[in-house]
Amino acid sequence: MRVLWTVIALGAAVALVAVAAGCGSSSGATNATAPIQGPPSLGQLPAGLRDTPAPRVRLRALSGGGGASAKPFDTAALRGRPYFVTFLYVHCTTTCPLIGEELRETLHRLGPQARRVAVVAVSVQPERDTAAAVHAWLKLHHEPANFHYVIGTRAELAPVWKTWFASPQPGGNGPSIHTAAVWVVDAKGRRVAEVPAGAAIDPGELAAEARTLLS
Repeated sequence: MRVLWTVIALGAAVALVAVAAGCGSSSGATNATAPIQGPPSLGQLPAGLRDTPAPRVRLRALSGGGGASAKPFDTAALRGRPYFVTFLYVHCTTTCPLIGEELRETLHRLGPQARRVAVVAVSVQPERDTAAAVHAWLKLHHEPANFHYVIGTRAELAPVWKTWFASPQPGGNGPSIHTAAVWVVDAKGRRVAEVPAGAAIDPGELAAEARTLLS
């Protein structure tokens, strides 16, 4: 299984764990350890990240099929369920809609098991990801109730971006340059894989990984 990693940097490069390309690391991780088990296209994590606690996200979120107001949200409440973490902004017209559709399809393919899995999408353009805009986006993309779109101010979201190695999107109408990735978190709240999302992801493989974690 090849080691996969992606990051789209904004301005100065975000410090990332050294993977196949030998990038600089902010966590002291190395790439010398055996990979996780899972579908072959899922991104392996190096020893310094694999099975480490997923950074907690505790802000406000809107959920698919819910109301137009953001409510308190805490990933600690997802303990006992695998979940996916990604980074989006509603005015993106390229990568973000694709990621949203892929994750919705992933949950759809899980059938009844989907209620035991969740998606956490973190805003990377807080100035424009208002509650009204996110509510409309969730409705447009038919996202289910277990798809949670986290919003906040840039100051509130900055620590989340940092701990998840994510670069945000500028506040204007420029091209999409934020980090495009999907992280996989197991039912014990540990990071087990990271999948580059700059190109198409196979929802079937994500669903297979979720089933493995559920079992």
